[in-house]
Amino acid sequence: MSNYDARAERRKNRRKLYNRLNKNEIKSKQLTRKYGITTDDYNRMVENQNNKCKICGTNEPRGIGGWKVDHCHTTGKVRGLLCNNCNVGLGYFQDNIEYLEAAIQYLVDAREDI
Repeated sequence: MSNYDARAERRKNRRKLYNRLNKNEIKSKQLTRKYGITTDDYNRMVENQNNKCKICGTNEPRGIGGWKVDHCHTTGKVRGLLCNNCNVGLGYFQDNIEYLEAAIQYLVDAREDI
């Protein structure tokens, strides 16, 4: 292993250790930077939603990192907390109401065909 590779490996290990030891601080900074909310705001949202996804109602956030902060990509306004599946689903539908309505109609029509 070259000196460069060894230094890069040590930096990577230090970063992993720092992230593990400072998990709460990192999450707090990310919430503030990305969504303009504090950890207290996030925790209040969890409590107000009874620790459930705002769309499907599951009490298991799934995925990595707990509940996902859903926000409008145009205005940046926080809408609520979602499980990973609902958050990814909205992302795939590009928050487009017409696409979501078409998907609902597709499922309704398919159910009637069975």
